[in-house]
Amino acid sequence: MTASLRILTTASLDSDPSLLIVSPDGSKTLVNCSEGCQRSFLESTHASGAGVGTLRVSSVNRVCLTHLGHGALGGLPGMILTTADVVDNLAKEMRRGNGKGNDRGNRGGRNNRNRKRKNGSLISNGDGGEGEGAPDLEIVGPEGTGPFLHSLRHSMRRDRFKVNVHEGRYDSSLNNNRASAGYAAKKKAKRRKFHDNEGIGFSVESVPVTYDAFDYPEHYDESDDAVQALPLTKQAVSYLFTTPPIPGKFLVERAQALGIPKGRLYGQLKAGKTVTFADPDTKEERTVTSEEVVAKSSPGVGVAVVCCPTLKVLSKLREADAFRRFENRSPTEDGGSEGESEESAELELDVMVHLTPKSVFRDPAYRSWLGRFGSKSKLDHVTLHAAETLEGRAAEEANSPFVSGICGGVRRSFVNDELFPRPLCAIPSDEVDGGEGKGTESKGDDDEDEDDGVAFPRSDHLTTIEGCPMMDYVLMPRSRRGLNESTRKCLYSSRRVERLREKANDSGAVERAAAIAAEFGDPGRGESNAGETNDGESAKGGPGLGELIFTGTGSAVPCKHRNVTGMYLRMDNGNSMLLDVGEGTVGQLLRSWRSTLPSSGRAPIDEYRARLAGIKAVWISHPHADHHLGLLRLLSERAAICGPGDPLVLMAPRDMFDFLTEYQSAAAPEIDGSYVPVDCRDMIHGWGNPSADRLRDDLGVTLCESVPVAHCQRSYAVVVDGTPFGRVAYSGDCRPSNRLADAARGADLLIHEATFEDGMEEDAVVKRHSTVAEAIGVASRMDARALVLTHFSQRYPRVPPLDESRRAREIPTAFAFDFMRLTPATVGLAARLTPALRLLYPGEGAEEPEGTDASRKVTAKELLAVPGAFAAKGVL
Repeated sequence: MTASLRILTTASLDSDPSLLIVSPDGSKTLVNCSEGCQRSFLESTHASGAGVGTLRVSSVNRVCLTHLGHGALGGLPGMILTTADVVDNLAKEMRRGNGKGNDRGNRGGRNNRNRKRKNGSLISNGDGGEGEGAPDLEIVGPEGTGPFLHSLRHSMRRDRFKVNVHEGRYDSSLNNNRASAGYAAKKKAKRRKFHDNEGIGFSVESVPVTYDAFDYPEHYDESDDAVQALPLTKQAVSYLFTTPPIPGKFLVERAQALGIPKGRLYGQLKAGKTVTFADPDTKEERTVTSEEVVAKSSPGVGVAVVCCPTLKVLSKLREADAFRRFENRSPTEDGGSEGESEESAELELDVMVHLTPKSVFRDPAYRSWLGRFGSKSKLDHVTLHAAETLEGRAAEEANSPFVSGICGGVRRSFVNDELFPRPLCAIPSDEVDGGEGKGTESKGDDDEDEDDGVAFPRSDHLTTIEGCPMMDYVLMPRSRRGLNESTRKCLYSSRRVERLREKANDSGAVERAAAIAAEFGDPGRGESNAGETNDGESAKGGPGLGELIFTGTGSAVPCKHRNVTGMYLRMDNGNSMLLDVGEGTVGQLLRSWRSTLPSSGRAPIDEYRARLAGIKAVWISHPHADHHLGLLRLLSERAAICGPGDPLVLMAPRDMFDFLTEYQSAAAPEIDGSYVPVDCRDMIHGWGNPSADRLRDDLGVTLCESVPVAHCQRSYAVVVDGTPFGRVAYSGDCRPSNRLADAARGADLLIHEATFEDGMEEDAVVKRHSTVAEAIGVASRMDARALVLTHFSQRYPRVPPLDESRRAREIPTAFAFDFMRLTPATVGLAARLTPALRLLYPGEGAEEPEGTDASRKVTAKELLAVPGAFAAKGVL
């Protein structure tokens, strides 16, 4: 019987804390689903190397949110989409008779896959009535969780995916806990041996605390009476996860000695019953009680996850009955605990996980409260400190959980560090041995602290473990309880960076890139560099601050190596606009900026704030979640810096404004007034832009217009004039568009999606995306000076094959990577470096992300063979 706690992510520039609790029955509970959480699941190489197994996001049964905000739920919509698609694919396989399904396929909800909800909401009625079956996912969270999930209908529809929501106070042991019903049924069917007791799962009890908070700009002058705080009422939710008492081991040898026949009697005894049977020797009737052949049960496992953002919350946590059950229990000689009740004797708190700011965790009052729990030698404290400020995030720069993406960026930096700046600056000199899993923190003397007039004994020597990504804490078996030392590793080190350098050199990519750069020479020699002049400055002249940074270049489901779509277009005056803002965009930006900050001038933190405040406009191509979920963090963090007095211009399909209005009401009142809405429909090519004057004043942009394209409802491309690159066109997601080619005629730089490689035209038609060759065809018809391809499917190699036709050779074509940074002078070089990049990834094949349909090609051809297929509702 095994159970564990896995740290997925911690606070860093690009992540917030989240953890996974794995029950003995195999069910999984995710605590917080921050941006990039899916990518952390995919970092299976590190996990498997530690011997703790590979994770799949679709295996999660329950999500528990500690608060509402991007740090807790920024990755939840994407996770739901992935899980829903996995479920639908399993249902298709089962209907075809091609597969037997798996554990998730046995949940009751799978039997009702044809039952659609007409209102578009993800939330099922959750009443647990007859015929409803088990939910596909159970979500527990603060008040407002339900309205947030309901708001997602504006950008994502999974009508057959059932989500049950519980807000505020919740105790699964008092409800029909159906989140793990499918797992329980499957395990019961598999249990053929009497000693299999792995049907034990964690019940969850939430402890919500409502508190008053005030929202000020991150840096404000207290003497300025014009600065008004926004009154906020928030709810922080802590959780207790407990199992029932662990049944004692069935003593087979003793049962055999008593002559008990093997079979069903063993099971009855294991279940605590008394059995009667005929003695095989004397034929006399004998009675045996369970206590004679079953060892004494042990207390259940207990995990506390504490969310205490402020000391205001602490005062209410102290009085919560859920926590008081575990207080003041020191071990006695007979193995019990002093002052414990009969009920508490069956409970045991093994570990407390603290999702608190460092300032709260170190406060004497908080540590005094912790001193009430358990024995110093038995209770461990795992810290996952929440980031209070941008400074706190920057201090944890080297703690990014996205190892593959970061290492890929480091690897490319050796090819050309101007185009591919290293996304990691703070590198530890040596790898952590992992032998020092536990540590102690001392707070000084043995005095008592007084808080609110009550004296509490101070705990000076709490056994603490600082959480790090992919760290595993063993809960069961009890004999191995504690930190799995092999999982406490330094993710990045100088040794690892040196190995990446050696691989890059050995591949020949570095040497080839150097030769190409030397041949390319001075960018001012008349090469095809978008928007550059003969003196190497931008097309507009000026200080040359213009740049284009790719924060994500993958399609739909994130993979280890590529984040979802996002681009940062900076103007010569230092202000900027974003083209799509996929999940994780802000974190990728902060990491990109860190590697390109000037060596002199403002401190990094001041530069971060200045650049976030300098984002004056955002353009969203269409309502699909992978192109806009990063807005949640962007608007929140920018509002914290700027306040309501400097809203950005948000150009998006109208669905986005409906979504953001409901999200603001449910979860983020602080983003009120943080943007000026402009419907993409109101800025269609030839009609002008309602915010044209502001775009000109803030960015120097002389034209910014949308072009309707074929993808989903309300999909657009965009044409922007007056950038440092000259005319920039971006396709969004779409089929090849003659209308875009005409509207952006003579573009200096076209950024076009290339979701599918050549030869996958059927898939491109069905999914309404483009192939590499089709994107090049649009650039040719547009007479574009340069082309950058992005939005690559995760199914094929990291440098897709390139059409070598004449028109492809005539247009400089570059492949985008995460963290790639272009300037007007380096676009041509980026196009020429493709051969070197291919050497960097020789023969590295496809990564098949979770939720893909292995039969997609057959399906595509079949659909294309059906006359009028695209008129059928629900095909696209």
